[in-house]
Amino acid sequence: MGQYVIPISKKQVWRFQFHVIRELAPELSRVVQSSQIRNISLLTRVTEDGSCQEERQDVILQWAEELNHSPQTGQIPSGKFTRDRRNEEPLDQQGPDKEEKLKEARKALSNWAWTLKGMEQNSVCPGEDVCSVLEDLETQWKRGKLPSMLPVMDFIICSMLQEQRQEGSIAKQWFRSRVTLNHIPDSVWKWISKASDKITMDEKTANPSLLLSPDRKRVKMATIIESVYNPWDYYEMTPKMYNGWWCVLGTKGFNSGRHYWEVGVRGKAEWRIGVVRESAPRQGFFDLSPQRGYWTLRLQLGQLMAVTAPITKLNQAVPSKVGVSLDIEEGQVSFYDAAKRRHIYTFDVDFDQSEKIYPLFHTIETDRELVIL
Repeated sequence: MGQYVIPISKKQVWRFQFHVIRELAPELSRVVQSSQIRNISLLTRVTEDGSCQEERQDVILQWAEELNHSPQTGQIPSGKFTRDRRNEEPLDQQGPDKEEKLKEARKALSNWAWTLKGMEQNSVCPGEDVCSVLEDLETQWKRGKLPSMLPVMDFIICSMLQEQRQEGSIAKQWFRSRVTLNHIPDSVWKWISKASDKITMDEKTANPSLLLSPDRKRVKMATIIESVYNPWDYYEMTPKMYNGWWCVLGTKGFNSGRHYWEVGVRGKAEWRIGVVRESAPRQGFFDLSPQRGYWTLRLQLGQLMAVTAPITKLNQAVPSKVGVSLDIEEGQVSFYDAAKRRHIYTFDVDFDQSEKIYPLFHTIETDRELVIL
């Protein structure tokens, strides 16, 4: 006979998530130094915010996993709460394994809440970098631009569990939470831009129809009048060059580390910006997708999109300046509205570090240049 499973109802899940958060919020508010963070009592309002069921599920399982890896707490069995959201079913349709993980997470977090009760008031100093992010989050909340108070709890909890904070750890914590805000905190943005590289375009890879500036920082499409000027005349093609798509690569490729650059696209109607692996095809017209080794953001007919399969349309304003962040070890290619400091889209990639990754630029306009800033 098959095993009969009683499914978790959405109402049960909702109550479970609120119970855990309601236990933790007042204890965190009590032990964290309120002199460093204004209005830390905002934490007590976390149960009143507009976060969705999936967000709460994510942070609860993540907090339990953080407890697992924290040197301060060793009571949770290793790997119990590791979560992969790819191809995951809705919570109320998942089997007993997911239900059991949530029960174990609730038990672990409840136990930690009781541990916090034994700590003195204002006994935890979160540190200047954490405070900087939290103050920014608080400002966003007061302006009505923070969709949830969960990021505040998330930063406080993770900062408490880190025995020794490394450079960039707060920024990485920000990316891990994937909270969409209207403005990236200053401390996080400084960490992103610290990886800035001097990027130039490699004329040896450029489609012959493109015109590069002498400093190889600007590119536009040539005006082709075959009877007067045809850039393909007397041009010897090489395997490195694009002869279909109007692309050009950066001169430098990367197979390790973090890298960041910005591209000016103000007033342009169509462009494609991103990165490509060295071995990706360059000849002819083909799908410039991740499956081919291309990770790009595109503007076409006024629509901003991430070039995935199928295409991911992005309901955001068209940026005037695009920031590209490449992190080989973390396996991320992220795009930002660099003028407004807003996250646009992130590709998660399993990079082969034996192969270099190159910046990529594409344009078809003859009157407006695409510019590396």
